Amino acid sequence: MNYLFFDIECANCFNGNGKICSLGYVLADSDFNILEQKDILVNPKSKFHLRRSGEDMIELGYPKSEFVKAPSFDKLYSTFKNLLEDDGVTVFGHSVNNDINFLLSECNRYKKPYLSFKAYDTQILHRHFMPDSKDNGLGKICESFSIPLDNHHRSDYDAYLTMSVAKKMCETFNMGLDEMLTVCPNCYYSVNNGAVVNHYATVSPSRKLIGYAMHVNPDSKLMRNSKIKNKTLSFSMGFEKENFKQALFLVNAIRRFGGNYSQRVSKLNYFLKCGEECARTQKVAESEKEITLLDEAQLLQLLDINVDLYEEVKSWSLGKIKHYGIDKPAVKSDTPHNAE
Repeated sequence: MNYLFFDIECANCFNGNGKICSLGYVLADSDFNILEQKDILVNPKSKFHLRRSGEDMIELGYPKSEFVKAPSFDKLYSTFKNLLEDDGVTVFGHSVNNDINFLLSECNRYKKPYLSFKAYDTQILHRHFMPDSKDNGLGKICESFSIPLDNHHRSDYDAYLTMSVAKKMCETFNMGLDEMLTVCPNCYYSVNNGAVVNHYATVSPSRKLIGYAMHVNPDSKLMRNSKIKNKTLSFSMGFEKENFKQALFLVNAIRRFGGNYSQRVSKLNYFLKCGEECARTQKVAESEKEITLLDEAQLLQLLDINVDLYEEVKSWSLGKIKHYGIDKPAVKSDTPHNAE
């Protein structure tokens, strides 16, 4: 599977509708080797408004005359459709929801059928993996990664920078891009029949937990006296759905104590049976494998998690939960595991 990174520039966004003047892209393989890079200029058939409220004048990548000589959006519609709807590519953009809506507004303006494709947002990906960053603009992220900036408002170059950010994040976290997408499912958008959907709400709690578990590394200090080192745990589906924040917190602790989180019953050593009966609970009951059934209190004791802390998690943001324990273990303060 190849990756397509794209970016759009608009002449203006009057009335909330972007008048596209360029769509640039970089096509790369899964190792980020560039296969093709191109900037497609578009005659916006509208005047240029290059000053945003409270911002400096935007400098175009080309003289205005070059845009005026270019084909209009309706003439390039098939080109864009073939590019973005290609089943052989995974599409990425930075703050891609904006670019998707620019395309939809142009389809409306020129009375063309809506484009239907899915795309992943590197801005959301960056927020997920680097929550302490105060600025998620493409230029600022590039500066933080020491990625050189030049001609920042040429679409194909912005697409190149978007690819560079994705590549740098993969290197920083030692993960493939596909793996990062699994860990951060909320960066996925689809557009179908004119509707833009962020699919985080449709991703099951189970998939979110599995994706997150891949992102958490064991803590060598916690593993020394761990009761669950190399053991595999899981929860009932009802618990994951009704108590997602606490489930996320428990996965954090399980992984950092050297345990594994899996929904494959054949791998389980411990199972949290909580809430209504579900398919997973039934499979555990029917399994010939010896699986220890736990209630919440028993699981908290196994993981040395303070009950008050566990209750407090309900009021925390998902970001705080996901990164709790990076600097301090998610355990009781009076346990030997907390010693330096």
